[in-house]
Amino acid sequence: MAPTQRAATHAAGGQLAPLAYAGLQIRIVAFILDILVISSFGMLFAAAGGGYLVLDSRINDGDLSDQALYVTAAIIVAYLFVFVPLYFVLLWSWRGQTVGMMAVHIKLLTHSGGRVSRGRSVLRLLGYSASVAPLFLGLVIALFDRERRALHDHLAGTVVVEAP
Repeated sequence: MAPTQRAATHAAGGQLAPLAYAGLQIRIVAFILDILVISSFGMLFAAAGGGYLVLDSRINDGDLSDQALYVTAAIIVAYLFVFVPLYFVLLWSWRGQTVGMMAVHIKLLTHSGGRVSRGRSVLRLLGYSASVAPLFLGLVIALFDRERRALHDHLAGTVVVEAP
């Protein structure tokens, strides 16, 4: 196995502190943990949709109103296309870490070692589709990259490092 690569970031005293680039394996573990967190919230959204259907059927003597399925679909769409993207974008731009990344002690930084902006976070999230679409080849790049960057990291100009 190759020696651990290092990334330079600014420490509190203005000195450069070396941080190791996070490997693909630990990043996958963090993503799996994030899927568990997101799925837990998904259950809350599903419960809200189901609760609405039950309430609607009780109000209408066992029949669903015309709008009930639309409201439930809107709740599911809000989860998939609003909550899930915001989970990643806001946590990356706020802390540089999702809950999964916090658990395994890795952090997202710009290539120059700075904080990731919301725009860069959105670009990175959109880059995920390019990374996973062609048989996960965009992720495999990280196995051969000196800085262990996947395709979405290259597109967004980010690196993932081991947090102190």
